[in-house]
Amino acid sequence: MNSIKVSILVPAFNVEEYIDDCLQSLMHQTLKEIEVIVVDDGSTDKTGKIAEKYAALDKRFHVVHQSHQGVATARNVCLSLAKGKYIGFVDSDDYISENGIEELFLCAETHLADIVLGSILHCFEDGTCQRIGDKSFNQRLYSEPISGKHLFKVLIEVGEYTPMVCGNLYKLAFIRQSQLCFEAIFHEDEFFTPYVLYFANRVICANHDFYYYRQRANSIMNIGTNLRERSGSLYFISAKLTEFAKSNIASEEIKQAFLLHASSLCSRAQHLYEKELYRSSKRCLFIITEHSIANQYGIGTYIRQLTQCFNLVEWDLNVIVLHSVNKRIQWKMEEGVAYYEIPMPDELLYSGLPLYEQLYCKGVFYYLVSRLQLPKEVYCHFNFTSHYYLALLFKEKMHAKIIFTLHFTDWSFDLLGDQDWLKRILANPAGRKEKRLVDAFEREKKFMHECCDSVIAIARHSYDMLKELYDIPESKLAYVPNGLRDEYRKRNADECRRVREKYGFKEKENLLIFAGRLDFVKGVMELIEAFKQVLIEMPDTKLIIAGTGNFTHCLDVAKPCWSHIIFTGFIPREELFELYAIADMGIVPSIHEEFGYVAAEMMMNELPVIVNNTTGLKEIVGDGEYGTVFDFGKDKNIRALKDRIVNVLTCNEKEVYAREGRSRVLKEYSIQDFSEKIVGLYSLYGKSMQN
Repeated sequence: MNSIKVSILVPAFNVEEYIDDCLQSLMHQTLKEIEVIVVDDGSTDKTGKIAEKYAALDKRFHVVHQSHQGVATARNVCLSLAKGKYIGFVDSDDYISENGIEELFLCAETHLADIVLGSILHCFEDGTCQRIGDKSFNQRLYSEPISGKHLFKVLIEVGEYTPMVCGNLYKLAFIRQSQLCFEAIFHEDEFFTPYVLYFANRVICANHDFYYYRQRANSIMNIGTNLRERSGSLYFISAKLTEFAKSNIASEEIKQAFLLHASSLCSRAQHLYEKELYRSSKRCLFIITEHSIANQYGIGTYIRQLTQCFNLVEWDLNVIVLHSVNKRIQWKMEEGVAYYEIPMPDELLYSGLPLYEQLYCKGVFYYLVSRLQLPKEVYCHFNFTSHYYLALLFKEKMHAKIIFTLHFTDWSFDLLGDQDWLKRILANPAGRKEKRLVDAFEREKKFMHECCDSVIAIARHSYDMLKELYDIPESKLAYVPNGLRDEYRKRNADECRRVREKYGFKEKENLLIFAGRLDFVKGVMELIEAFKQVLIEMPDTKLIIAGTGNFTHCLDVAKPCWSHIIFTGFIPREELFELYAIADMGIVPSIHEEFGYVAAEMMMNELPVIVNNTTGLKEIVGDGEYGTVFDFGKDKNIRALKDRIVNVLTCNEKEVYAREGRSRVLKEYSIQDFSEKIVGLYSLYGKSMQN
């Protein structure tokens, strides 16, 4: 029979001044059937030795030494070693009254509780104390157990929720059965407490003070040098809790309480980040994008890779998403990068007037710069020429360096990238449509000339076009092709067979795949028409179309071959790469493509590709040396694409194209080269700003 009634768990790190008081208070508890587990989390002072002294004096004390891994890990180690019926947490710089554990234990036994919640006295250095966790607003909480999820809702509603695990008692069997543990580098109790309350059926509150929570200036929560890390932890906890509540909580009232708390954690995370941002001496970079379908695909990938180029020790990185569909500003943090999604007010959004866009940009500008302490070294990386007014404000008022990456040009969608056609229109525009194209061209040119310190071309043909058509001087131009992170995993025949079975494909079926937006400029309608002709010659073939867009039109064009064409919608990269692994061929039939990221991604995954004979795509496959090229021509010759598909499926060169294509991408479009060129470009401007 287990004689240990309570395991007291004490994580400790560099608290030699205080741990003696803590362990003394535990040694003299009136409840004797206890064990005290101290995890020394890599202390560099005498903390571990002091704990060992108590272990030598009292066999109920046990000490574990480990390398410094943080308080969450230390608490989890304590949990794994506990043997008592109940557990209680005590921080190593705090102390408790001698009857505290016994009072909690008797309360737990009397009420058959999963959790007993105590209150805490915050003890300040001037000798004063303040009670935290007072639940006297509802005396019923002290007289009978209630479910933890209901208690959580009540405490959130009245503003008395406290996340601290210290000062409470938990039934160990309940903790282990619920598979609860601590996560996050900081604020690990903020992670643990909502879940432990959610799963607890019987929670009782103890109406007495026994836990003394020492408030000291040099504690981990008060030193002020870890605001960014604390912000990251709080956002991580908020995101996890939001996901949990939406996926698992049926009661709408309970769910809303959890979501409200998650939202408050996110707000605290943003506050801590902006407090650190305001006082930071690092260089500040705003990467400006906007909510759009393009941001889900190529531009979104580009921005994710751009954020990975910068050393966060030297840079504060902020991604600004304009024209968000949210009702209010949304903030999040991922891998140390802050993201702001800023909506446009409805009265401005639907007006379509340039003046309202200016007002919106002005509001965005002052919202962002109010978070900076001036003077500040500021950079902005734009990805759309439509953000002219915002770029101008940063340039004129903040003397920011403006870098712009040209991902596309507006006129190329209408003219399918035909520069000669554009030149004829520029020379003599006729009609409203051509005048609109001229206006769009002039706006792009104005943005690059008036706002930008550097313009990045992602392809050689783009570089030449910017120099010759837009008159951008070479001193302002930089050629930085998109880079791809090598995420390819080679699968053997058995693995590929299992993946085919997973998605319902037969082993001998020919599989073709298209990935991208379902948009006219992507050539997807023409691909479907060509595929229908392929089926006449090779009926055991299927076409996978992975992406979102105009499904109605695509389905109409696909009629009556629906059983041979699979529309997946937008899918995660892991699933997309699985489909690449089992496909026989990737097809990129875009009418115009500035770079052709999808083609490069397919080649990286050792998938032979067929591409249209357009500038960006032709450049990636080396004019047909590393992939198959077909030519739609001006009359969109469907037969040309159909013939290429049949030829590649029946030839013996697929494996050669697959190997050569992957080698091409690794050599010419590596993420390492991309990162080095981006860092090199920014370092040049850093030197000029310092001078």
